[in-house]
Amino acid sequence: MEKPQQGDKLKSLFADLDRSMSNADYERAIKVCNRLLHVSPDDELAFRCKIICCIHLDRVSDAITFMEKNPKISGKLGFEKAYCYYRLQDMKKSKEVLDSCEDSIGKRELMTQILYRMEMYDESYNSCKELIRVAEDEYDEERQTNLAAINACLIGAGSERRLEKVDHDTHELRYNMACAFIAEKRYVEAIKLLKEAETKAAETLKEDGLTEEEIAEDTAIMIIQSGYCRQKLGRDKEAMALYSKVLKNKPPEVDLVAVASNNILCINRDQNIFDSKKRVKAIRADGADAKLTRAQRRDMHINQCLFYLLTGQADLCKETCALTASKFPETEHEIFLINTALIVKTDGIEAAKSFVAPTVGKKEDMQLRISLCFVQQLLRDGNRKDAISILESLAKKSYKPGIIGALVTLYQQEGRVNDAAATLKQAVDFHRKGGGNKKRLNVLWRQAASLMIQQGDLGEAVKSLEELQKSSPDDITTLAQLIVAYSQYDIKKAHKLSSQLPPVPPPEDLDLATLESPNWLSSIKMMKKSTKPDSVPATPQISAIAVSVTEPKKKKKKPKCKSKLPKTFDPERKPDSERWLPKYERTGYRPKKQRRGKDKDVGKGTQGADSATSAIYDMSAKMSQKKPEPEPSPSTSKASSRPSKKSKKK
Repeated sequence: MEKPQQGDKLKSLFADLDRSMSNADYERAIKVCNRLLHVSPDDELAFRCKIICCIHLDRVSDAITFMEKNPKISGKLGFEKAYCYYRLQDMKKSKEVLDSCEDSIGKRELMTQILYRMEMYDESYNSCKELIRVAEDEYDEERQTNLAAINACLIGAGSERRLEKVDHDTHELRYNMACAFIAEKRYVEAIKLLKEAETKAAETLKEDGLTEEEIAEDTAIMIIQSGYCRQKLGRDKEAMALYSKVLKNKPPEVDLVAVASNNILCINRDQNIFDSKKRVKAIRADGADAKLTRAQRRDMHINQCLFYLLTGQADLCKETCALTASKFPETEHEIFLINTALIVKTDGIEAAKSFVAPTVGKKEDMQLRISLCFVQQLLRDGNRKDAISILESLAKKSYKPGIIGALVTLYQQEGRVNDAAATLKQAVDFHRKGGGNKKRLNVLWRQAASLMIQQGDLGEAVKSLEELQKSSPDDITTLAQLIVAYSQYDIKKAHKLSSQLPPVPPPEDLDLATLESPNWLSSIKMMKKSTKPDSVPATPQISAIAVSVTEPKKKKKKPKCKSKLPKTFDPERKPDSERWLPKYERTGYRPKKQRRGKDKDVGKGTQGADSATSAIYDMSAKMSQKKPEPEPSPSTSKASSRPSKKSKKK
């Protein structure tokens, strides 16, 4: 009788388990699974249900522990075990377990995700493409979105692979396509696509019944990416506004908060230190780097080092540099530069030179960067002489346009114009003889032309510009500069060259019918009366060509009016040297006499009473006093000394 009773009990428990799973009551389902496993310890279905319930409740570690305690049954649950390791961010272990599982759509799906998180983008791309080809279900749209995300990462890693046009049009797909534009540095197009994705996401999620707060959480990632694009375009204020908008809503994703905080840290630099400290705290939050790529984590660590360097927090800078170097060995050069800059800031350049000497001798590729670091600090200290000597030693080795440009600028500031011209000539000769980079040579020719124009040596400037035009005959900017230079001393040559300029296209809003009508002249006169002369600015291209081709018209000088002199002007009398000073500052100034003791009765008597008024109404004082005889007083007014006029009889 025990076996039938056990069967009925199992049947009842499975019915209860089915009901709990249908209602998504996973806590109760786990309890039912425990009872089932107590009755039947080897029941695979109950074991699998318990693992799935733990995953739904985010108790992934408990699921792993439970499987390790029961290796006999868990051997058949390889996919579930691999997924648990994937959720715990242990991609290597997850891949090892998944490799031993039987082939299935679920296995390929998870393998694509694992390869993506391990940043093996080529393998992930191939796996996803194969999955789209093989699978025949309703998840094709999601797979196309994942493929677009992988493609964006491939472009960022330097791959030439490009995604073919996809049929689906969702906000997730648009976002991933925008990320591909960002990887290609097409920021303006990315901003437009991100805005479309944000609008479409808001519409779709609103139709699904989500609240405004939930919609804001889902669109936060698009806003942050849009802010990043603006930041790369140099529009820091707009980017800061977008980052602040997202952080104000307090999104639950710590990785999203970390990215926004890192970008704000870059905008702040050494300003707004209190706010930057909060951003560093957000970057270092637990789980912040779980979903970030290695490159993102590396850049965040370097940005923290730079923040501590700029704000003078030497101990924290050293500590963060050591941590970054241990986690990311590829940042060796950056960390070495930061440490060098820190020593320059704290102990001076001489101490930094002794620190750098043994390393730079072994690694010549770092010598240029270290030397430029020293030059920057010397210029901050106002020591141009030593900065010039370092740049001169660098220039003789490579004659790079950047170094030559900096050296020429410093020569000009020191008044060593001949040295600047000689340096440019040496650089040009070096690249011409060596058959160097054409682009570098063009930059040097342009620098030489600018210097000669500043010195007024138009002949040498023309030679440089002609060499530049030979190298780039289609460059209109060079042609325009050449015309301007020739117009200063050879007008015929300037006119001849101006014929090579492209024609100016007519304005798009030009109304030919109005121009051909006989009344067009009167309408122009009416427009001139109604509008100010400065209201319509000239087109920049037209005005530039006009300056370079035609001679400027001389304005007629108006005759100056003779200044009128005052009638009392005496040319023999010297003007007062203090005439421009205020009266109270002049030597002959005497202040007006003020009455003394005019406020002597103020404050006497009862509170709020006036002493003059009380004297009027004090009759006892009047009775005791004799009438005073009138005596002349300097304080008596003219009106009171006159006799009163008698009234006329009517």
